[in-house]
Amino acid sequence: MRTNRVWSVLLGLAIVLETRVSMAAGGESKPKPGGPGVIVYVRQDNLLVADLGRAERTATGIFAGIGVPVVFRAGVERKSNREGAVSIEMQLDAKTPAQFHAGAMAYAMPFGASGTSIHVFCDRVLNTSPDGGTGTILGHVMAHEIAHVLEGVSRHSAEGVMKARWEPPDYRQMKSGTLPFDPTDAELIHAGLEKMATQSARAEPPPR
Repeated sequence: MRTNRVWSVLLGLAIVLETRVSMAAGGESKPKPGGPGVIVYVRQDNLLVADLGRAERTATGIFAGIGVPVVFRAGVERKSNREGAVSIEMQLDAKTPAQFHAGAMAYAMPFGASGTSIHVFCDRVLNTSPDGGTGTILGHVMAHEIAHVLEGVSRHSAEGVMKARWEPPDYRQMKSGTLPFDPTDAELIHAGLEKMATQSARAEPPPR
């Protein structure tokens, strides 16, 4: 009797463990890494962003949390991209007219075929965080706009990086760690990234 009861308990634990593993494999946790990566070419022109390195590390970490490798490079996009990665151009702007995209810290053009896809208003980002943490917030702004380009749709989420407007608790979470992507956004980013990578591969001229 006691032996049978022990085997019943062990069998029950095995079933629970198998179920949890199956749920994780089914995509209810983080998407699996290893897909195509993203290269973001950043132009500053005459603007020197002191916290740019920290911002880029922050954005890279946010995407690493969903298994998407992101690399930042200075300058314009290289037309010959043989790394199999998706390329995005980003412009950092120093002075933004008050009425231009009023209230926004950046904007993206996810449907543009080429050229600069993202503009970041660094003066507005600085005004958002006069007490420090500018690089961290800038990194979240960059991640937000890169995600817009990768998702390829005009939408925002109720929580996480892709909220339309961040609130004080969101900024506090940024400074204490990172504000993550909503699971729906993670799925859309992976789907959009795979689609863009496929389109880019088809557009590449065949090797001679």
